Amino acid sequence: MRKNHENPCNLWLKIKTVWELTRLEHGLMYGCGVLIGIVLAGGSSYEPAILGFFTALFIQAGTFALNDYCDLESDIANRRMDRPLVRGEIRKEGALVIACLATTLSIISAIFLSVILENLILFLLPLALAVLGILYDVKIKKILAVSNFYIAFTMAVPFIYGGLIAEPRETEMVLLILILSSIAFIAGFGREVMKDIADVKGDALRDVRSIARVYGVNKAKDITVFSYCLAVILSAVPFFLVNTSHFFNLAYLLPVMAADVLFVHTCLKLKSFRKRFDSFDINYNYLRKETLIALGIGLIAFVSGTLF
Repeated sequence: MRKNHENPCNLWLKIKTVWELTRLEHGLMYGCGVLIGIVLAGGSSYEPAILGFFTALFIQAGTFALNDYCDLESDIANRRMDRPLVRGEIRKEGALVIACLATTLSIISAIFLSVILENLILFLLPLALAVLGILYDVKIKKILAVSNFYIAFTMAVPFIYGGLIAEPRETEMVLLILILSSIAFIAGFGREVMKDIADVKGDALRDVRSIARVYGVNKAKDITVFSYCLAVILSAVPFFLVNTSHFFNLAYLLPVMAADVLFVHTCLKLKSFRKRFDSFDINYNYLRKETLIALGIGLIAFVSGTLF
């Protein structure tokens, strides 16, 4: 008799393909950002926290999948072999279906969350972000710096969304959330400018007016370094913030120093190539992964500073 069991290797390949298409590691960080916002705001019940987590995760998954669908030609030009569409592991139609499904799931999660907490903002904000995500993938990424600010905003808003879910009762809680979201925004802006440096050839095909294309690679490097340095400076503020759990708290200081070291290392790496114009002098994908790890450690710092 013929067996219908699917080869485990094929199943794993499909899971890996969907993961890479949706950049699920980013979605998980966005979802964790919502949870961290909830923790910093004083906590909430499990059900709203879970719904908030999946709202953020699925919005980003849908946006990334649609981004690969729209950017296939430029990704091929940039030799982005980390993209499953470029490698031919999934068809364009399949990527579009996954994008639509993920976005729909995020909106459904937001609806349930809004109904449970009787707060319409918890639905309208994800809806607006979903619409902005579609506009970003289709059109606004071609506008100078707008795409950088949009991505940076999406990295900051999960913490604010988590705060809205928990409704912070103290001013210090609100201040911590604002500091964390500001760090995420500034560092996120730097990461996107750095990404534009690596993508200058492909962006030329789509006439994307990125900072690297309009003002040059060296200017883009300077902006990236400035953004990371500003994020490092802001990360020290909670340690000296009186009346918060982060005040002179080593549980916050030690992990945030580790995150700052990674950001400083990236800055030094970029500055060491300051006089070179070739956008491929540096492995930007590696540096972006390094800064992603730094952001993850930074999130751990804020959580540990709150809990311990």
